[in-house]
Amino acid sequence: MTSEHYDVIVVGAGYGGVTIAGLLARDGQRVLLVDKNNEPGGKGLTIRRHGHVYEMWGGLGVPANNSRFHELVAALGLEDEVKFVFAEGNSADLRYKAATGEWRSAVSGPNEAEDPNTVERMKTVFDATDEDFACLGKMFGDIVGTPDDELDALDDVGALEWMRSFGFRESLVTQMACTLNLLFCAPVNRIPVSEAVRTLRDIYAGGAGRYHVGGYGKVAEACAAYVEKHGGTFLPGTRVQQILVEDGRAVGIATSKAEFRAPVIISDAGIQPTVLKLVGTEHFPADYVERVRSLEPSFSVVGVRYFLDRPVFELPMTLVYSDRSWWDDERYAAAMNGLWPDVSLVFVGVPGLFDRSLIPESGEQVAISAALGPADPRSPMNEVAVAKSEETLRELWPELFEHIVRREPYHALHVSNMTRDSVVPGQGGEAIGLGQVIGQCGRSKPDPRTPLPGLYLVGCDAGGHGAGTHQAVDSGFNVAAMVSEDLGIPTAI
Repeated sequence: MTSEHYDVIVVGAGYGGVTIAGLLARDGQRVLLVDKNNEPGGKGLTIRRHGHVYEMWGGLGVPANNSRFHELVAALGLEDEVKFVFAEGNSADLRYKAATGEWRSAVSGPNEAEDPNTVERMKTVFDATDEDFACLGKMFGDIVGTPDDELDALDDVGALEWMRSFGFRESLVTQMACTLNLLFCAPVNRIPVSEAVRTLRDIYAGGAGRYHVGGYGKVAEACAAYVEKHGGTFLPGTRVQQILVEDGRAVGIATSKAEFRAPVIISDAGIQPTVLKLVGTEHFPADYVERVRSLEPSFSVVGVRYFLDRPVFELPMTLVYSDRSWWDDERYAAAMNGLWPDVSLVFVGVPGLFDRSLIPESGEQVAISAALGPADPRSPMNEVAVAKSEETLRELWPELFEHIVRREPYHALHVSNMTRDSVVPGQGGEAIGLGQVIGQCGRSKPDPRTPLPGLYLVGCDAGGHGAGTHQAVDSGFNVAAMVSEDLGIPTAI
């Protein structure tokens, strides 16, 4: 088996992996980027099939503007290759089932903080009063005004307890809780306030619902191409079988066809698959291995990709819920025991309503539903979660089911097969990676520098803040700076 030498090897071309690979290639490093999929992008890669362009689930970015994605594209000089878009005017459709059993609806733009109709809409949909708005004003003031060093002290405070401390009505707690559930795919009682505030701050400043022209994975594709243009290599469709260790340090990788060597190995494959499978527990301290095994995954995302013979959804984002829809630990446990809420928390994304170049000449619509489920790829509750989400959609849009050309359900097993290997019972299908929960975030988040010299972690398991892919890109920037500092590499930033 022959071997080839590089300066850096990046395992996994998710958004953390492509970010750090691109940045290090820019700074003169010869980079090998390897991924088991045929396209880069990880959980946010773009699928091109049956004449349609879409994602595994409704891949949309938060924040819409002034994101780490914008910084990445600028840092690599890819502005001519990558364009960002978000729907102007009304872009989101809210369907809320009030405590009375009445369905209420409202439409909004990408940035509610700047929408003059927000107050009236909240009064109509949530029965909000002037007293509620005073309480909300206090919360928003804390979100915007709390210094970062004080946020660190809130790593151990749960978002649900924090929201309720402001005293606004439960329907508004529901609105915030559902938002946080979808942003972090975690039980809202254990999402740290420090994480929630940072992301809400980004949304208020930059709006929500960013898409990338040509598909959400377009930025990842551009980064992988950038690596190759700058002396590196991108190997798609290549599964890493082992991270090689010699004399107590990581020195390379082995695939089925070849070995590749480098003094720095950066894994975007997830901390558990990296430590427990690709490297092996014998190369780490016992307490580190125990900690890695104990780490908790985020929820999975489950749903259906609907290929419709005509448009059913009029706006690019649709959100459906009731006061019972959001999950904390207690409600999640109840659902896993068969006690599901009256309305599943469901998000529907329509890529073609962000980027109209994706709509085929036939006028067919691709609508992708997303709900929460267990991270266990083998859990029977995955199928139940999909079915419950469809019950909710059928109640509101019965016509949806009359126009289906093709239906593609997905759940934790599909997510695991496509992205994250399952190496710990009950894990593998997580939507984001490690759960952004108390004890695993902020100061408690795993260190990107592992105890094995030469091995670093990147992506949503280490090094970043934010929701979903935004956290992954943030990690890529932060870990790139860390690696450059350790190696004495001058950077262009």
